[in-house]
Amino acid sequence: MNQLIFLPVPENFKKQINSSGDAFPVDPAIPIPVEIPQENAQTCIANLSMDMIIHGMLRAIEERQVKKEWIDYYSNFILFLCPEILEICQDEISKKNF
Repeated sequence: MNQLIFLPVPENFKKQINSSGDAFPVDPAIPIPVEIPQENAQTCIANLSMDMIIHGMLRAIEERQVKKEWIDYYSNFILFLCPEILEICQDEISKKNF
């Protein structure tokens, strides 16, 4: 099973998130959940991807491992990073309920 870890928000992450012209209010007080494979955690941490962050946020929300206000923050963050997430989820549900 993959491991869920919480990392502090690095300064360059805020710049990367807001480089597209749109801005998301990144809160450095709220750690970022990241889902990584247990077997090579160090390598994965050195090569973080947005997918790893989105998966970590989704898992933290699903497992309710964080404070309520963090769940709201992560939900909004996911929608900012991946606006089409709701359509993707609906497509996946449709495929399973054929």
